[in-house]
Amino acid sequence: MRGNLFRRSPGFTLIELLVVIAIIAILIALLVPAVQKVREAAARTQSINNLKQITLASHSCADANRRVLPPTLGAYPSQTNNINWGASYNPSRFGTVMYFLLPYVEQENAYKSPEVSGGPGDPNGQPPHQSNSWWSHALVPVFQAPGDPTLPADGYTWGNRGATSYAANWHVFRGGWDEDWQVGGVTRFPAGIRDGTSNTIFFAERYAVCGDPALPTGSGYVEHIWSEDGQNAGPRGEVWNVNDNFVPAFWAHLPGGDGSGNGSSMSAQWQNVPNYPWSFMTLPQILPTNQQCDPRRLQAFSAGGIMVSMGDGSVRAVNPGISATTFGLAVDPKDGQPIPPDW
Repeated sequence: MRGNLFRRSPGFTLIELLVVIAIIAILIALLVPAVQKVREAAARTQSINNLKQITLASHSCADANRRVLPPTLGAYPSQTNNINWGASYNPSRFGTVMYFLLPYVEQENAYKSPEVSGGPGDPNGQPPHQSNSWWSHALVPVFQAPGDPTLPADGYTWGNRGATSYAANWHVFRGGWDEDWQVGGVTRFPAGIRDGTSNTIFFAERYAVCGDPALPTGSGYVEHIWSEDGQNAGPRGEVWNVNDNFVPAFWAHLPGGDGSGNGSSMSAQWQNVPNYPWSFMTLPQILPTNQQCDPRRLQAFSAGGIMVSMGDGSVRAVNPGISATTFGLAVDPKDGQPIPPDW
């Protein structure tokens, strides 16, 4: 009949619609973890590239400066004892290890920015002042890890200064208050890495923002800035000032490193402590919350372990099940012992 010629086909039933919705929900549930894994893998790859680039930059820096590595904090490449300590120099003669690596990570403009010395061209409008990397507000992408869960969205921390997700091994680069405060670098490369560059950690991941904001800064809460001098560095430095935990470096902590000024403490006499630093190094924290984060330790951005660069430029993930002794031996550049099998 004519009526049948114009009959409309029936639409989806409610049951059919619910089945389609359920299938879509299942697909989304399967896709989200996969996408997250892809993002994590990409972030991990970027962190590997960053660590490798920073480490190779330290090689180039040493090659250009008497084969001496820059200090975690101090004068470089010349001794400040031989120059006017309070003068305005550009580039700065005093700063952090990451400041001195800037020319070797394609950041020449940040290295020579007038803001490190003040005067004409200073974007902050400061008159000429004592040069220091501390003045820099530059954001340096290679110093920031996309997988760092604490990295601020805009990449800046206190004082609108560039954050960093990495820390240098103080036991390799040295620096701060002691024999290496103003001497233009201490460690010769590669001669000073007696255990071999392939057996020694140079740089490691670390949270950009760490600790409980309600706790004292320096000891309980830190926002890591690549240019921050922290007013000191190393085991002897923290005897006098716990703010040295702001320095983009890590080291094995000893009793007395609490800002008390106890010059007879183990921390002040670190050079005379047997088996230091390898037997005093603590393991990295694995994905701690901000509240659980300890500013005196390293932090891994992944449950798979922390990423570190070795002195030869290779990068590896450290097994979370590694012993503290093994990790300490990899940190110590001259313990003279083989790294155990759990490495």
